[in-house]
Amino acid sequence: MMTVEQCYTQLGGDYADITRRMGTDERVIKFLGMLLRDNSFEQLKTALEKEDYGTAFRAAHTLKGVLLNLSLTSQAKVISELTEVLRPQQANDQIGPLFEKAKAAYAELTMGIEALLGKNE
Repeated sequence: MMTVEQCYTQLGGDYADITRRMGTDERVIKFLGMLLRDNSFEQLKTALEKEDYGTAFRAAHTLKGVLLNLSLTSQAKVISELTEVLRPQQANDQIGPLFEKAKAAYAELTMGIEALLGKNE
């Protein structure tokens, strides 16, 4: 079984920061589980498919906040870049490539959390 610290190391997160703020691995695990149920990434994906840049910006901004609150710094950095490109809420050549990076980062994040929670065993 993977530890929370190993999961954070694998994901490029800040384990020291999250444990300082949350206190216990059990609390961290609880919030990581909630992240898997959060639908901000799906909202972002759907909004981009519809070219609804206002909704996409809000979804990316929400996701960035959640990731930063969980000290998942590597993924937050990728989402943050996408959030800034979406801030004007209009089409931009950078959105597609940044969304592909965000999709890969989010998939890695999901797999890492699922491994921690024992969902792939």
